[in-house]
Amino acid sequence: MKKFISFLILSFSFWCVAQDKAVVSDWTAVAQSVNVQDKQNWKFRVSAKIRKENDNNAKCAIWVRIDKLDNTIGFFENQAYSDITVTSEWKTFTIEGTIDSSAKTLNIGAFARDNGDFYFDDFKLEVTNGKSKKWTKIALKNNDFEEDLMSNDWREGISKDKKHIKNFTVQTSENKPFSGKKSLLIKGENIIGNMPHGKFAEVNGIKMYYETYGEGEPLLMLHGNGQSISAFMNQVEDFSKKYKVIIVDCRERGKSTYDKTKELTFDIQVEDLKQFLEQQNIKKVKILGWSDGGILAILMALKHPDLVDKIACSGANIFPEGITDKDLEDMKETLAKLIRENKNGKNDVYIDLYNLDLKYPNLKYENLKAIQCPSLIIAGDKDEIKTEHTVKIAEFIPKGQLAIIPNSSHYVPEEKPELFNSLVMDFFEGK
Repeated sequence: MKKFISFLILSFSFWCVAQDKAVVSDWTAVAQSVNVQDKQNWKFRVSAKIRKENDNNAKCAIWVRIDKLDNTIGFFENQAYSDITVTSEWKTFTIEGTIDSSAKTLNIGAFARDNGDFYFDDFKLEVTNGKSKKWTKIALKNNDFEEDLMSNDWREGISKDKKHIKNFTVQTSENKPFSGKKSLLIKGENIIGNMPHGKFAEVNGIKMYYETYGEGEPLLMLHGNGQSISAFMNQVEDFSKKYKVIIVDCRERGKSTYDKTKELTFDIQVEDLKQFLEQQNIKKVKILGWSDGGILAILMALKHPDLVDKIACSGANIFPEGITDKDLEDMKETLAKLIRENKNGKNDVYIDLYNLDLKYPNLKYENLKAIQCPSLIIAGDKDEIKTEHTVKIAEFIPKGQLAIIPNSSHYVPEEKPELFNSLVMDFFEGK
């Protein structure tokens, strides 16, 4: 994805696109909100006990978000994106900060990502007005989870509306609580990208993580900038009924490693993929790419046409200016902030990912005439990629087809998975 940090941390976009069904995602959150309009500019600290079991290096953490009076987001921290270490033993984790001057509510939550059993207990919220060193405890509802989870206490989701995530169960548990008789248990199951059958392939100086599903003709799925294998949670089940679906974590994403001495470019990722396919003894492959994964699909078709049968690309651009002006400017501002705040290299990977999309690729429309395989070019009508850019990509590919999905954004594969999957499947199956 282009705006990957907002996708991963701030906007939690998948809750915004849920319709009548339970949402499919690789993460969930449980939250409680506290009105803090009378405590603006006060200091706060939130703490909880956490432990986990049966996980495969999965993430769990506490998070805090301030919602302001104008409905924008103020303070935000999710410790899942820091260097905390959660083990099978109970340990206290704390987030401290300042309540924004225009704050309305302070949201406290538990976060879990991928497969595993994640336990939380003994949430606490304390505040001080800064005039004294004394911290005042603010009562939280059912903070120790001794009572059953109720809608007016904790809710599944990160907004006022409850949203159930299909791959998780949220309940109280009597399994080794920190105190009392119960704790909160968030259990993740059958989440792709963190499955026991996952493997690593050593290619091009890195270890590339991948998972396979189904049998038949190979179909390679390539995720976007700030994503990983789990981006295709809405696609794997449908496509694995027909194809041998191969999904990989591109270098510096998910579980795949990277070489810090080499610049992250699309060309080096294309070489990763070429070596991976050769190692897997795959002679010809269909490719479904989303966002940066779509860019990689286009480049694979250009650089290694003998390996590529068909490509379907959603939300891809062939030069940075193909991104909308606003999104491009937002990316530049975020990169500058990441560089300013890069203490002890904590933002190095994020900086690499932003630079990737701000500097590359550097194709021209004329280059696309060399693509000989059938190519389906997809975008939402409200995509981060300019519509005219998407149209021209399809027009310049000799066997290009175009699909602009109405009432959709850059996240059309998860916003409208049934339509998206049917469209791509029909294209792959067509002669």
